[in-house]
Amino acid sequence: MSLRPVKQITAVHKNDIEWIISLWLAIHGGDPVPERIGVEVGNIIKGLSVHLPAAQAKAVTAALH
Repeated sequence: MSLRPVKQITAVHKNDIEWIISLWLAIHGGDPVPERIGVEVGNIIKGLSVHLPAAQAKAVTAALH
């Protein structure tokens, strides 16, 4: 029995702040979270969103309210 060669997997995106925030909102966007955790995570995401273009930062802030 011969083994097939292992295929190399490569990422098609950069793990930059825009991608991380988009992923977080896609996973948790509408789900309620415990108050303390939600506030802490929300503050972190708001703080990181200043590195996005203005329109996207505004959308992230709106999504967190």
